[in-house]
Amino acid sequence: MGRKLVIGASGQIGAELIDKLADKYGDDQVIATDINDKTLEELKKEFPKIEVKNLDSTDNNAIKDYINKIEKIDVLFNAVGFVHHGTILECEEKDWDFSFNLNIKSMYFMCK
Repeated sequence: MGRKLVIGASGQIGAELIDKLADKYGDDQVIATDINDKTLEELKKEFPKIEVKNLDSTDNNAIKDYINKIEKIDVLFNAVGFVHHGTILECEEKDWDFSFNLNIKSMYFMCK
């Protein structure tokens, strides 16, 4: 089976996915992306053969550029996400837009 791409690798779910995928398929079959360089460095120390990439999953142009440079991906894990704390009444429009762009639109960009 080919390479696995994990978007949002610095979060708890993403990090667990990296651990499980690297264990089952080998570090060299896993790509971890996120905007958190520190966490990507930590993942690289723990799994030296994984590929890490700082990638903003809300930036469609950056995604297209990156995807065109890598070999075929067989599995995509969209582990990126954000939850606004509080009620909808406390949520500002900018928070709503950020949540929608990160949780929904970024998955559209990645899947496309």
